[in-house]
Amino acid sequence: MLIHGWLNQARNRLSDKCCLIYGEERLSYGDFSLRADDLALRLAVIVKKGGRVLVQKENPLDQLLHFFAVVKAGGTCILLDAAASEAVARDLVRRQGALLIDDRWAPPAAKAACLPLAAQGDIFLGALSSGSTGIPKLIWRDHASWTSAFPAQSEVFHLASDDTLFVAGSLAYTANLNACLHMLSLGGTVVIGAGRRPRSWASDIANHQVSALCLVPAHYNLLLKTLSKPLPEVTSLVAAGAKLASETIRKLARYFPGATLIAYYGASELGHVSYMTGAELLEKPGAAGKPFPGVKITIEDDEIWVQSPYLAPSYHPKATAGDLGRWDEAGYLYVLGRKNGLINSGGVKVIPEQVEAILGQCPGVAQAVVGGVDDDDRGQRICAWIVRAWPNITKADVLAFCREKLRPHTWPQTIVFVESLPLTASGKIDRLRLRNGN
Repeated sequence: MLIHGWLNQARNRLSDKCCLIYGEERLSYGDFSLRADDLALRLAVIVKKGGRVLVQKENPLDQLLHFFAVVKAGGTCILLDAAASEAVARDLVRRQGALLIDDRWAPPAAKAACLPLAAQGDIFLGALSSGSTGIPKLIWRDHASWTSAFPAQSEVFHLASDDTLFVAGSLAYTANLNACLHMLSLGGTVVIGAGRRPRSWASDIANHQVSALCLVPAHYNLLLKTLSKPLPEVTSLVAAGAKLASETIRKLARYFPGATLIAYYGASELGHVSYMTGAELLEKPGAAGKPFPGVKITIEDDEIWVQSPYLAPSYHPKATAGDLGRWDEAGYLYVLGRKNGLINSGGVKVIPEQVEAILGQCPGVAQAVVGGVDDDDRGQRICAWIVRAWPNITKADVLAFCREKLRPHTWPQTIVFVESLPLTASGKIDRLRLRNGN
């Protein structure tokens, strides 16, 4: 299936049905399709087939409209978060030879006579993936590798055409973009939350009769703080991007009693890799689940390797994102952390995510992040940044728990209490800012 093929079909079949909602703005399938076609014909005058276009728009509906227009015009779209600096945009334009479409750009008046034909193997997306380094990396995606996962997503996430899905955060984050495109391909409705305003998210969920949510754990935590009563109408909760804490899972079960919770592990270059339910997560905290339908996972030299139809084209026949992993006796995958994220403290290698998992079980700790900071004597020392659940918990309390649960070489040598953990535009914890003291 082509990423935009369903949009042409929807023009007549779902013409009056609402497809996108953002704040007070609403777009029907018919209106969205017509506007995308008109803009695509104008872009086709200046964009050659395969030409790269960087789209940086403040309004997510406008961003999606231009995304589809670029793809329909035969171009390759790179979505950039609106909060990214002009320097980042200029650098991407220079390195990729891309046309920049931002809020100051105006489309040409002329229109092409027709739009180019598209094929499953055409590259349509350059997905930006920077992790915690801040250095953007582009993963090139074709139609086949992206849309082939949609049937499995419908099954695993319990989503159908009558659902209304809520997402929050930038559409430059591939999990958000994927969730939107999947739901629109089903003929459902997508509600996009405004910025980082969880109180407005709760109103959107109630007012638009949202039945499914796809959020990163940090956004679920923000949303839970604003809820005053259960929302039984929601039937599906999807979590991506990071591990869910056990307390967050329990709270989600209380506030969304009618929902099935699914957390999945994936990467921009790998697509969906594994998944598990909320109940399984409580039983096996720290696990990443069992393989997504169609996925084969192997552990080679402690690294997770993936074979699947969802791999980005240049990563076939199998690929790794550099994550360390292991299997348990029941066939559940555990992601132990990034191979290049190991802390080297005095010559001993420490996996920060394993220390984080233990700290997350410490009474009085709401959230914990572990990383290596430069040290003249050790090379790196282990630092833990902790958000308190109890106001009176001390560093001594945390260290006492660590001495009971962890081996000595993994004990944090520095503990820093923080009010909250900084987030990236995609809602992930910004480890770089923590290490830099911001």
